[in-house]
Amino acid sequence: MKKLKHARWQMIVGECELHIARISHALAHSKRVLPLSNENIENLSDDDITYLDQLIYRFMKLQDTMGEKLFPLMLSLVGEQVDSKPFIDILNRLERLELIPSRQEWTLWRELRNDLAHEYPDEIYERIEAINALSETVGKIIDVYRNIRRYIEDKMGQELVEKQ
Repeated sequence: MKKLKHARWQMIVGECELHIARISHALAHSKRVLPLSNENIENLSDDDITYLDQLIYRFMKLQDTMGEKLFPLMLSLVGEQVDSKPFIDILNRLERLELIPSRQEWTLWRELRNDLAHEYPDEIYERIEAINALSETVGKIIDVYRNIRRYIEDKMGQELVEKQ
């Protein structure tokens, strides 16, 4: 079972790293148009829109992967029972371990993710605000990922990192 958890850890870390690499690339390109405004949104090129779409998509995927896979497995690897725990309890535990800023902040990030998932043509100003909030938030979520990874690798030692 331990080997299976370790292989799963490697797979999830790889998935998160892929999302982060794509986020970094999209963010590097999008920096010149961010923050968005009512004025500059009308002048975005197709490439600009493509990179913003990629940024949004990878932000959502990273957050989903962390919440659905990384958090439960991380707690399981350190010996905690998480199978029947509600997600709020997982967040509370991560907050107590100081691996997320707070349960409330993660919940706000989740709400942002949900706002970004829904695109309505008549809500362009809300979309602009959400994308601008994303550009300010994405680094914090990446920091959470790196803190969790460092925490587990410190706890578990070389056995988790030797295949990377």
